[in-house]
Amino acid sequence: MKRGMSHAVLLSGAAVLVVACGGGTTGGGGESSSPAQVRCYELVEGDSRAVIKVEPAPNAVDAQGGQVTIYSFLGDTEEFPPETTAGRLEPNAFVYADGTTLALTADSLTWPQDSMLEGAVFTATSCP
Repeated sequence: MKRGMSHAVLLSGAAVLVVACGGGTTGGGGESSSPAQVRCYELVEGDSRAVIKVEPAPNAVDAQGGQVTIYSFLGDTEEFPPETTAGRLEPNAFVYADGTTLALTADSLTWPQDSMLEGAVFTATSCP
């Protein structure tokens, strides 16, 4: 990651890129015991905090339809409006329409290799 850029800023950019690459189509990701479970993960860097919410898509055509919403905070203030992108829920993964796969466990979400946030690990947290 480039020095001086917060993960929250990079996440916002990543969300825009995924939407531009076709991430807005229905699909989904999840946990092996219950892919339809709503889960949130956060990454904190100084005063910046990024939260990723993984959940079933409200208008999904099948059980794998899901979405992620990325929230970005600076201190207690929302830094950017939340970005929601559709994808596919799988046991232990969320897959964007472009194939980008977020690895999910009950305790963490790991951003994939060869991506803007390569290897970033978000820890489980309460949802906003």
